[in-house]
Amino acid sequence: MLAEEFARLPHISSPREHAAVVMEIAAGVKREDIVLEPHEKLDSDAASRLELVLEQARRGKPLAYALGEWYFAGRRFFVSESVLIPRPDTETLCSVALQFCRSRPGALRILEVGVGCGAISITLERELSGRQVSLVATDISQEALAVATANAARHGAQLELHEGSLLEPLPPDSRFDLIFSNPPYVAEKDEVDESVRRYEPARAYRVPAGQPGTYFHRCLAKNAGAYINPSGMLALEVGYNQADEVKELLGGSGFEGVSITPDLAGVQRVVSAIWAG
Repeated sequence: MLAEEFARLPHISSPREHAAVVMEIAAGVKREDIVLEPHEKLDSDAASRLELVLEQARRGKPLAYALGEWYFAGRRFFVSESVLIPRPDTETLCSVALQFCRSRPGALRILEVGVGCGAISITLERELSGRQVSLVATDISQEALAVATANAARHGAQLELHEGSLLEPLPPDSRFDLIFSNPPYVAEKDEVDESVRRYEPARAYRVPAGQPGTYFHRCLAKNAGAYINPSGMLALEVGYNQADEVKELLGGSGFEGVSITPDLAGVQRVVSAIWAG
């Protein structure tokens, strides 16, 4: 069984769950069908793709890259080695952003800094269907923007993309009701899993050499206020043990009502605050 194969691979957690995801994406077999028809044979194309994915996984390649797509918040998104793999932890950032948007009446103008594959922005747009929403995103990677473009087309989302670092590519008169980001927050000295180090783009998770893990949070705390409408929100994903520091950064940069939201594992994952204007 696929789950048994995955259980032998140290870089794959929850082998049974991941086997079900791979079967659905690679072979088009839904989880309930696996339960009802566990011995159903796959057609040759599905079997070949499944074998290719398994072969790459045995070499240590993350399943998302082997498949070329992965799930985030219940939707499938294209991924490549030019973007980080969407993770359940980041659904917390999506939830905080969505809750704020639902509490704010009228049209919404939203900015994501560091869009990656576009999973968060596109999820927001789909979940806010029926609202007047304008979504803008930046990323320093042209390759990442290409993946985000493909995902926007796949989900029928309208996403205005700009190439450049953080807020730099935006016109100076740009204003948003919400700015959110999952910026790089791994310092040079910090270790990461081998599969992350080997396959995922370092500049999407590591800060510049010699800088603290909160380097980009500092940049956004200092500069984002110039782009946020009064009573608008800035929401930032943070790394382990960074939440208190980022909370202080926002509180000292003109933001009010700073709050910390834990992820499902109880880790302090998102720091958000309101711009006083």
